[in-house]
Amino acid sequence: MSFLPNNATVGQRLRAVVTSPNSGVVSVIVLVCIFASIKSSVFISVNNGFNIASQMVFILLLALGMTIVLISGGIDLSVGSVMGLCAGVVAKLMIDGVPMVVAMLLAVAAGAGLGMVNGLIITKLGLPDFVATLAMFGVARGLLYLWTAGTPFLDYMTDTYFIVGGLRRPFGYLTVPIIVALLATLIVAVTLRFTPFGRHLYGVGSNSHGAMLSGVSVPRVRLLAYVCSGLLAGVAGVLLAGQTTAVAPDLGTGYEVYAIAAAIIGGAALSGGRGRAIGAVIGTLTLAVTANAMNIAGVDPTWQQVVTGLILLLSVILDRASTLLRSRVVQIPIQPVAATTAATAR
Repeated sequence: MSFLPNNATVGQRLRAVVTSPNSGVVSVIVLVCIFASIKSSVFISVNNGFNIASQMVFILLLALGMTIVLISGGIDLSVGSVMGLCAGVVAKLMIDGVPMVVAMLLAVAAGAGLGMVNGLIITKLGLPDFVATLAMFGVARGLLYLWTAGTPFLDYMTDTYFIVGGLRRPFGYLTVPIIVALLATLIVAVTLRFTPFGRHLYGVGSNSHGAMLSGVSVPRVRLLAYVCSGLLAGVAGVLLAGQTTAVAPDLGTGYEVYAIAAAIIGGAALSGGRGRAIGAVIGTLTLAVTANAMNIAGVDPTWQQVVTGLILLLSVILDRASTLLRSRVVQIPIQPVAATTAATAR
């Protein structure tokens, strides 16, 4: 990140903003918000703002896990199916009389375990990430369908679970899922920036051979990345089961696409070595705001995936354009005060 001197001109400061990371995505969000505000004043209401926040929760949790995996140089196509299966775990356990807290912990542990299986297959057997996680996608989806026998899990909700799922709001506009998503974002952001594991993730994703020569256990780092992704998918599944009040056989279908889109829109690179928690938030916000704007405008829901794909493409193009502009910016050298004084004296 470059810093402009105090005497930088307005043009230089404007160029720094335009060429900053995620500037293209922020531009898309602003344009969508302007369009939606013109179509309806409901869009800018406080209630609608919290509706958007509630819609973001599940994709954001998956996008955070996806960002971690992408930084390490991998990809996880199984997050949607793992989320659905974990929702099925908590629902079935509660139907069988297991206490809610125990059922939730077991469901989250199941998500982390499935992520570990992904990581072990990739690191120990040497299968490509795409193949291994695609196989887990099919296994988790098939297990949920066989487990439910094609019939949704019902009658597992309790008064407390209505609060956990966000259907009841004891904290005003803030719901439990929103609070959980905020905490997860903070934890991931701190982990990526301030912990050895975070630094190792970027090192492995940027140059795995160089990281290995530096003493980093590349298989261990990649394994933990998939465990984190599975764990966050498990948390999302627990919250989603509480919000839907029923676990359908196809719960979670398509969520992996939105998770990948949110992470990439937020600046994570498919080649690895790049990504941030705030980027996952920005990417998820882009998708949620767009979906909300289309609902307000009365756009046919079948067009939502088309629009999502176009926004993904546009965001990547704008990000690439800002990167090219940033590479051409001539950095203004900042001379030390002592050196400047000495030069003036001579």
